Amino acid sequence: MFPNNLKIVFISICLITTLVNGIDDSDCGSTIASVHEVKVSGCEELDLCPLMRDNVTELEITFEVDSVVENMKASAFGDINDNNLFLPFLNMPQRNACVKSGLQCPLQPGQIYTYTSLIPVKSYYPLVRSNVKWQLWVGNEMILCVFIPSVIV
Repeated sequence: MFPNNLKIVFISICLITTLVNGIDDSDCGSTIASVHEVKVSGCEELDLCPLMRDNVTELEITFEVDSVVENMKASAFGDINDNNLFLPFLNMPQRNACVKSGLQCPLQPGQIYTYTSLIPVKSYYPLVRSNVKWQLWVGNEMILCVFIPSVIV
């Protein structure tokens, strides 16, 4: 058995791996946001994005909203080796999606926005495949969700 701290570190690593990978931007339940494009640095034209350990990966999501959005929170979940059991990523670099993300809230309908997040991929993360769900929330409503297949290398 692993101590609780090691379990948290392992889960966080696996989630980061999942988050950084993948240009496959399939929508996973967006409501008032329409996703136009998802970019992951180092992952152009790939279905499964490699996340390089001991590096920082940039995520960009281009989208528009159907109604005014005053503030948003970011969250991410990942699975390990396609087990479809999604665990929360505990080390989010910036939970407030309106700060240091390229966005200035409030967001207005009819305009296109680009959300960015820098995701550190630590050298001690395990070499695994992970599927990431990156989400933006307004209160209890998930307004944007993208599914990103990835692998830590």
